[in-house]
Parts: sequence; structure tokens; C-alpha cells
Amino acid sequence: MNAERIEVRAGSPGEAGSAVWIGRGLLESAASLLFSPSGRFLLISAPAARAAADVLRGALAGRLILDLTIDDREEAKTLDGVARIADAALAAGLRRDDALVAVGGGVTTDVAGFAAAVLLRGVAWNAVPSTTAAMADAAVGGKTGVNHPLGKNLLGAFHPARAILVDPAALATLPERDYRSGLVEGFKAAWIADAPLAERAERALSLLLAREEEALLDLVAGAVRVKAGIVSSDPKEEGRRRLLNFGHTLGHAFEAAGGYRDLRHGEAVAWGIAAALEISRDRAGLSNEEAARVREVLARLGPFPQPRRDPALLAPYLARDKKATASGRAGILLEAIGRARVEEAIPEEAWLAAAARGQI
Repeated sequence: MNAERIEVRAGSPGEAGSAVWIGRGLLESAASLLFSPSGRFLLISAPAARAAADVLRGALAGRLILDLTIDDREEAKTLDGVARIADAALAAGLRRDDALVAVGGGVTTDVAGFAAAVLLRGVAWNAVPSTTAAMADAAVGGKTGVNHPLGKNLLGAFHPARAILVDPAALATLPERDYRSGLVEGFKAAWIADAPLAERAERALSLLLAREEEALLDLVAGAVRVKAGIVSSDPKEEGRRRLLNFGHTLGHAFEAAGGYRDLRHGEAVAWGIAAALEISRDRAGLSNEEAARVREVLARLGPFPQPRRDPALLAPYLARDKKATASGRAGILLEAIGRARVEEAIPEEAWLAAAARGQI
């Protein structure tokens, strides 16, 4: 095993952070890398992550007290999903020194992580992401939660996974659409905070689309380093961590407007980034040349299905966005590739106009 370890620190002294392991062969080495004070694990996996879960079952043989497969569709990311995990875990005899292992995409890690946060007032959990989006973003940083009929991720908790294993072998059964759209989250991290990573990933885009492992690991590791640095300085999203929401304000609205069925998360974020580029040119001085560079990458990752752009449909979701205030919605604007900023109050009409104008 040749792996890189990236530490994501927690905010309070004595509070446990996350160890993110990135490399090949990690699934087979899971027994020595995953965290559990008791040595017992509860495996929570998505159907699409079957191959990765099978390897983990072998690696953790004799140490599993629960092996549960959950629905990993976005529309199943609800309190009912958390309750199903809680019911099964308690029936299996969960103790406070046991730990969950979530194997799947962002829905699986969000739901299982939230269940871990509330079970017995908080038990440890581990993440084994099996999608590009989860590897680059969703599994890292401690955000857990579920959707509500009024909006995305409105219920949740900050509860970091103790260990996160990022192994490209976990992507073996990932459909092409999910693989490509998930790369958006990796590029997002580069665009907001790491211009050299963005340049390398742009040059390697053909290799990334061909699933070449070295190129993928470079992008994912770079994205995790960006997120680790930001999250470690702002674990509860009170300031700089909001930069990680680049493309998400309208992205979440696009997802919700389509009933969480029309678009993959990465696709919705791509369209949200396209709209944010319009506002960034107007308000943050982003050059036409750099905006075109970002759009070209998004176009090559796609084509992505068109979002629903009707202002009457999007406006209610914007109003309920977690970043909304009385004076507008805080938004993440790109000043240049590798440099972003938070703008505290962008009027709703600016967002809706950008939703209509933003193209890939």
C-alpha cells in the first residue's frame, strides 16, 4: 500500500478530526485504517458500491455486527433513511464504542454520518466514498445531513468521519455519467483556491475522462488538500468555509426544482458554476478569458442535461437557501482561477438573471 495521509483538523481542542487516506489498495487494508474503539463495525452501503462493499466484508470479516444496504438516491436522503439505519443499528446491539462504515456516494455518507451523529448521542463513523463527487468533496469535512421537502440539506450536523479511505478501486462500478459529473467537485476546489492544480487538471482532462488513475488521484488529492485547509480553519462554516459552496447556491435550487431526479449533484453544481461566472464577471472582475476556461472544462465533462430555469420555480428554493439573509443570498464569486471570495448579499434578481444567462 502506497498512500498519502491528509489530516482534516476539528475546530475545538480535543475534538477528533479526520484522517483522509488516498491511494491504491486501501480497501484491502481497511482493517488497519478504519477507526473503531471496540473493533466492531456496522457496514452501511449503497447498491452501486457493491464491489467495494464486498472487499470490505472480506477485510472486516468477523468484526461486522451489521451489514445494511440503503437506498442511495437523492430523493431517499431523508429522516426516514436515518431512521432505518438507527433501527437496524440499535437492534444489532450498537454500543457507543462501535463505529459505522459508510460505503457509497454523497447520499450514503451524508445519511450514515447523520445517523452516527444522533445514535446514542454520537458514535464514530468512517467513510469509503465510491463516487468521484464523494471522493473530492462530500465525504470530507464533517457535514452530514438530509434533505427536507422545503430544500436541500436543511437538517444535519457537523460530525466528521474519523477515517476516510479514497481508493480508485471503489469506482469500478461507477456509471460514466456519475464519474464525469463528479469531477466537477474536484475542479471546483481547484478553481476557488489552487490555480496550479486547475492548470494540471485541465492539461490532464483527456486522461481524467479516460479514468487514468494517476491523473484522478492528483485531482482528488489536490481537492482534499484544498478542503482540508479551509475546513480546518473554519469547521462550522462561519467564514472561509463558505468558499466551498461555489456553484451550490443555484446548484441546490436546480436540483430541488427538478425533484432531485433531473440532475446529478455534480451536474447541478456545474450549471450553478456557469451562473456564478456571470455574476463573477459583473461583480468580482473575473476576465472573459478565465470564465471561458472554466466553461470549456464543464463542456468537456458534459454534456449535462439542461436545468429548469423558470424564475417562479427557482425563487422559493433560493429564499430557503441556508445562506439566505434579509438582504440577499451570500454567494461565492470567482475573482480569478484559484482565487474566490464570499459576497454577503447578492439580490435574488441577480441570481435569477444569472440562472437564465449561464451557459456551458
